Amino acid sequence: MKKLLLLFVLLSSETFYAQKKVYFTEDFKELPSPENAIYYTIYEDSPEGTLRTTYYLDNSLFSKDHYSNYKKRILNGTSERWYKNGAKEMLAIYVKGKQEGPQTRYYESGKIKRVENYKNGDFVDGKCYDENETEIAFFPYYIKAEFPGGEKAFYDFIASDFKKPNNSVGQVIIGFSVELDGTLNHFEVIKSVNKEIDLAVIKTLVRSPKWLPGKIDGKASVTKHKLPITLQSFEGKQSKIVRTKMED
Repeated sequence: MKKLLLLFVLLSSETFYAQKKVYFTEDFKELPSPENAIYYTIYEDSPEGTLRTTYYLDNSLFSKDHYSNYKKRILNGTSERWYKNGAKEMLAIYVKGKQEGPQTRYYESGKIKRVENYKNGDFVDGKCYDENETEIAFFPYYIKAEFPGGEKAFYDFIASDFKKPNNSVGQVIIGFSVELDGTLNHFEVIKSVNKEIDLAVIKTLVRSPKWLPGKIDGKASVTKHKLPITLQSFEGKQSKIVRTKMED
C-alpha cells in the first residue's frame, strides 16, 4: 500500500512539474507575469511529446497543438484554433511536422469557410465557401508580403545598399513587419553580430522601397518576417555577405 501511495505521489509530481504556464502579449511575446498579457499557455509533457494549450485570460480556449518534439517545433497530431466566442476556427492534422489530409477553417457561425488538402506537407487542392455555404473561387489563405520585383530583386537591393561599418563576421538576424501601406516597421535584433552591423542592416531595411503587403484569408494584413545575413571573410580579405534568405 505504501509503495502504491509513493508511486502515485511520484507520478503526480512528475505531472505537476511537466506543466508550465507562460504569459504572452497579443503578438505572442513572452511576459514574466499576467500584467499586459492577452493569452497564457500551458505546456504538458508526456512520453508522446508535448501538448501546448493556449487560453485567453478569461480561460476560454484559443489553441491546442500536439508536438512530438517541442524544442524543434515538430507538430504531430491535431492543431486546433477557436474564436473568442468558443466556436472552432480551424482544425488541421500534422504527421512528423508536415500537414497531412484536410485543414478545415470555419466561420464563427460554425459553417465551413475553406478546406485545404495536404499530402506530406504539400498543398494538393482546396475549396472556399461563403457564409451561405456556397462554393466560391479558391484563394490561398496566406499570401506573404513581397519586395517589388520578387526575391532576387530584394537580394540585389540588400547586396547593393548594405554598407559594412567594420570587418566583423558572423550572422545577424533582424525581425521586421511589413505594414498595410508596404513600409517596413518594428525592427528587432534577433541575433546580433555587434551594434554597428545590426544598425547597418536596419538602416538598409529602412531605405527599402515599399513592399506589396501580405494577405491573410483574403484581407491585406501586417505580416512579420526575419532577415538573416551571414558575413564571412575569405583568405584574409574583407568580409562580405555570402547568404541572405528571408524567413516568414
